[in-house]
Amino acid sequence: MAILKLEVPFAELRGTLTRGGVISRKKMFRDENGRVIFEGQQEAYAVRHPRDFKRNPPKGDELAHHNRWREACQRAHAEINDPNRREYWQKRFYAQIPGGRGTHADPQAPIDRTTQAYKRYGRFDAFVRAMIYLDLKQAEQAEQNDAQNA
Repeated sequence: MAILKLEVPFAELRGTLTRGGVISRKKMFRDENGRVIFEGQQEAYAVRHPRDFKRNPPKGDELAHHNRWREACQRAHAEINDPNRREYWQKRFYAQIPGGRGTHADPQAPIDRTTQAYKRYGRFDAFVRAMIYLDLKQAEQAEQNDAQNA
């Protein structure tokens, strides 16, 4: 993926200028009130060879990842719609936002390879999905280790 740094006369570029061309975007992460809490970098990328999942379906570890992610998405949706669980997740989410209400990243969050620090999330739903996914992955790895040791 290419990174595009824009200067005068353009401050922002979104979308593509030609059909099938380079796509430009800048992600804006907002809280539940619509206030921008994170602003991503300006990005530019092209989709050259999209995967045909009918001809090349996921198998093995990739299929396990897809299934784990599907379950994490379903659980996150249920927890976000439950008022008590939503409050729990919102406390954790806002505690990890830099420059906002929180000062420290969530200790369960994965280590970011580029910064070597805990990853911080800008979207509430993405945070909940990621934390649930990590729980599922750790539980699956623990089951595999127990099966190997038995």
